[in-house]
Amino acid sequence: MDKNTMAFNSDCDPCSGEGTSSAAIRFCSDCEEHLCKDCVEYHKKFKATKSHHLIDLTSILKSKIPIAKSCCEVHQHVPLDFYCTQHDIVCCRVCIPSDHQSCKEVIPLEVASKHIKKSALYEDTLNEWQNIVKFLDNLKKDRHSYVDELESGETTILEEISKLKMNLIKQINASEEKLITELSNAKKNIIDLYGKESSEIKELYNVVQEKKQELEFLNKHGSNNQMYLTLREQGKGVQDAIKRVQNMTLSYKQTALKLEKKSDIDIICIGSIEKVRTVSCTQYSPVKLQQAQVKPVKDESKHTFKKEITEQLNVGRFISDVAVTADDKLILCDFSKGRGYIYVFKINQHNLTYKKIFSVPSEPYGIAVLNGTNKAIVTMPLKSYVQFIDTNTLSLDKTIEVGKKCFGITTTGEYIAVGKQREIKILKSKGEIVRNIVLRDLLDDSHYVSSLYYNPTDGSIIYRKMELINHIQLDGTILFSYVVSGESGLAVDKQGNIYMSEFNRSEIQRFSPVGRIRDVVMNNGDGINAPFAITFNQAFNKFVVTNTAGLVQIYSCK
Repeated sequence: MDKNTMAFNSDCDPCSGEGTSSAAIRFCSDCEEHLCKDCVEYHKKFKATKSHHLIDLTSILKSKIPIAKSCCEVHQHVPLDFYCTQHDIVCCRVCIPSDHQSCKEVIPLEVASKHIKKSALYEDTLNEWQNIVKFLDNLKKDRHSYVDELESGETTILEEISKLKMNLIKQINASEEKLITELSNAKKNIIDLYGKESSEIKELYNVVQEKKQELEFLNKHGSNNQMYLTLREQGKGVQDAIKRVQNMTLSYKQTALKLEKKSDIDIICIGSIEKVRTVSCTQYSPVKLQQAQVKPVKDESKHTFKKEITEQLNVGRFISDVAVTADDKLILCDFSKGRGYIYVFKINQHNLTYKKIFSVPSEPYGIAVLNGTNKAIVTMPLKSYVQFIDTNTLSLDKTIEVGKKCFGITTTGEYIAVGKQREIKILKSKGEIVRNIVLRDLLDDSHYVSSLYYNPTDGSIIYRKMELINHIQLDGTILFSYVVSGESGLAVDKQGNIYMSEFNRSEIQRFSPVGRIRDVVMNNGDGINAPFAITFNQAFNKFVVTNTAGLVQIYSCK
C-alpha cells in the first residue's frame, strides 16, 4: 500500500485481524484503519481513541485517503507530536531532550496546526498546484496546435517544391524525391519530439493533479495534523515541480519547417529542410515568488560574520567584481580604462597569496564561476562576447557572442545570465541564447545591469542598476523594487537572503527573500570601507567584500 495514500477498502481492519469480515463505515486517520459500526462505537468509548479523527467512508466513495507521514524518521515508532519554532522542524517527544533541549519554544503539533486549513500556506500550495495544472493544460494544447501548424507548413512547402519541379522538369525529379523524403523525416522527428515532451508533461501533470487532490481531500475530510504534515511533506515537491516546469519553459521550443532555396540550383540538390526552433509562447509564472510559511513567530537564523582576512592589494584603480572558485582562488576584475587585467590570489587561513596576473582582450567588468567546472566567465562591455577562463591553468578559454555593453553576470547549473542596459540575456554554457528579458524599469539607457542573480527554483532574477534593485520574473514582471545609492554589488546566500553593498554609506545591507525586511549587516564599525563587489564562496561559509581600490576583506559566516 502506498505510504502517502490509502485506497478505499470495504472491510473492517480490526475485525479482519481477528478472522471475521465486517463492512467498514469509517476510517481513522490516526490509527490508519478502516472501522465497522461496532468498532467505531468502541473507538469513541476508549479514552486513548475517543479524540481520533474519523472519516465517513460513505461520503468519499472510492476516493484515495491521503496518509501523511506521522512518525519520526529517527525514532520510527514514535509519533510526531511537537514543533520546534527555532529549528522549524516537526519532532517527536524523544527528539526533544537530545536535539531541542535548549530551544526557546517547542510547542504541541495541535497548537502549530490549529488554523492550517485557513492558512496562507494551504492557499498558496493549493493555488500553486492549480497553477501548474493550468500551465500544463496549456502546454499540452500547444503541442497539438504546433502539430497542426506543421501540417499547414508542410502543405506550403510542398507547393513551393512543386513550382521548383515545374521549372526544372525532369532534371530535378531525383532531387524532388530526396527533398520530400527529407521533409517527411524532419516532420516525423519533430512530432516524435513533441510526443516525448507531451509524455513528460503528462507524467508531471498526473503528479501535480494527485498532490492537488490530496490537499483538497484533506481540507474536506482530514484532520489538522494530517493537513499540516502533508503540507510540510509537499513543500519540496512543489519546488521540484516548479523547477521542472521552469526547465520545460526554457527547453521546450516550437519548431517550424522552412524551405531554404539555393540561389544556384544544380541537378544534385535543389534545397534543404531546416528546423526553425523558437521559444514557446506559453510561459510559466509561479503564483507567488515564495511559499508563505505557517508557523509561530520566531527568531530567523541568519548569517553572522567574523572577519578573518583584511588586505590592501596593490592592484588596479577600479576593481569592479570578484569571484571565488571551489579551490579557494580569489579572482578580481580590473575595469580601469585602458587596462585588461585579471588578478588571481589564493585564500589561505589568515592571508592571501599572489598567484597570477594575466591580460584579457578588453577591460573586464563582471565575473562568475560556472559551478561544478573549472571555468569562470568574464564580461567585457567593450567587446561583443564574454570570455571564458580556465581556473586550473589560469589561461583564456573560449568566447561566446552576446553583443556589446554586457556588464553584470551570474551562472546557475548550465545557464548563464548577462545584464545589459535594457535587457538580460539567458543562455546555455555552449552559447545557445534561450531568452531575452526586456527590462521594464524606468531608468534611462545609460544605466546598465551591474550585478544580478538568477534563481533556478522559481525562475526569478534579482538585478542591480545605478540606484535601483529589482526582483523580476522571466517575463519582466517586477516582484519588488528598492531605491538604493550607487551601483556596487549584489550577493544571495543559500537561504535566499539578498545582500548589497552601499558604497556611499560603507554598509552591507540585507533583504529578506521577498524584500519585506531590510537591515544593516555590517558597516564602518566592522571595518567596511566603501564596499563595491561582494560574493559568497560556493560553500557559503566565506563572504568576500572588496572596494574599487583593492581592499579585500574576507569574513567567515555561519
